[in-house]
Amino acid sequence: MLTNNTTAISLRYLAASFGVIGIDYGVALYPLVPSLEGLEIFVAVVELGSLSKAASLYGISQPSASERIITLERILKVTLLDRTSHGSTATKSGLIIYNQAKKVLAAAESLMLSAVEISGSMAQRLRVLASYSIAEYLLPQWLDKLRLADHGILPELTVANSAKVIESVLSSGDLGFMESSSTHADLERISVGQDELWVVVAPNHGWARLNRPLLPSEVARGPLILRERGSGTREVFEEAMAHLGLNELSIKAEMGSTAMIKSALLYSASAGVLSRLAVAQEVERSELVHVKVEGLDLSRSLYAVWSKKRGISAAERELLRIAIMSSNSEAVRGEAATNGR
Repeated sequence: MLTNNTTAISLRYLAASFGVIGIDYGVALYPLVPSLEGLEIFVAVVELGSLSKAASLYGISQPSASERIITLERILKVTLLDRTSHGSTATKSGLIIYNQAKKVLAAAESLMLSAVEISGSMAQRLRVLASYSIAEYLLPQWLDKLRLADHGILPELTVANSAKVIESVLSSGDLGFMESSSTHADLERISVGQDELWVVVAPNHGWARLNRPLLPSEVARGPLILRERGSGTREVFEEAMAHLGLNELSIKAEMGSTAMIKSALLYSASAGVLSRLAVAQEVERSELVHVKVEGLDLSRSLYAVWSKKRGISAAERELLRIAIMSSNSEAVRGEAATNGR
C-alpha cells in the first residue's frame, strides 16, 4: 500500500474520509496516531512470524522495522509482540490490535480503489518474471488470490530460466521469482517457499524396479536428461552432486522446459531431475517413478528478487505476502499429514 518514499497517512484523516467519526477541526483527535506504514509492518510480522521477513518484504532493515514496531507500541501503549530467538508472535493484546489494524488497512485500500475508479485510471499493470516451475505450478494460484484481493491489478507474466530472471530484473526493475540460490549485489532477495528435486524415470526403467535407494555415483553415470544451463533446477542438482565430489555427469540431452523432459523420459532409458512440483501428479498416476537417492540433498529454497534501487511497489509486496503465506500454509499441512501417519 505504501512505498518506502510515501509519507504515512494519518488515521485521523482516513477516519474522516470514511465518515467513521465526526471531527472538530479545531481540536486534535488524538495527540498522536499510528502511521499506516507502522500498521502494515506489524501485520506482516504477525502473519510471517518474523521481524526480519517483514523487513525484507518492505525493503527496509531489521532495525528500521523494529523501530517502527516500538513506535507503534509507544503510541498505542500496548506490548504487541513477544520476541524470541525463534521469531515474533502477537501478544493477547497484539492479536486484538492486529485484527483492528487489518480493518484499517482494508479501509485505506478501499479508499485508494475508489479514487482510482473516480479518476478513471487504468488498471495497474503488475509485471512479473518467473522461472518455469514457479510460473507453471505456483504463480497461477498466487495471482488468482491477488486478483481476488485487488480487482485493479492486471498481471503480466514472463517465463524464463533463473539466470534470465536475474538478468531481466536488473534491467527492467520488475519483480522476479526463481529457483536458484544465485544473487546479485543490486538485488534484494527473500525466500517464498521450499521445494525439492526428484530423480524420476519411466516405469519400465531398470531403476524403477530397484528395492533399494540409488547411490549418487549411480545417478552420475545416468544417462541423464537435464534442464539447460542457467536453469535453477540444473544449478541445484550440479551443486549437490559436486558437494559429494561428483563433477562428471553422464548427460544425454539438455532441454529448455520441464514438459519436454517429462515427455522424453516416457520414451527413453534416461533419468530426469525435476522439481517435485512438476512431477508429483505423474508419479501419483504411476506415469513416472520417483527414485530415492541415498545421501543426496536436493532440497532448495524458492526466492523472490527485486531491484534495491527501484524498491518494491504495493502490488508486488502484496503478491509476496500471498506467496509466503501460501507457502507457510502448505508447510503446516505437510507437517500435520506427517504427524498423522
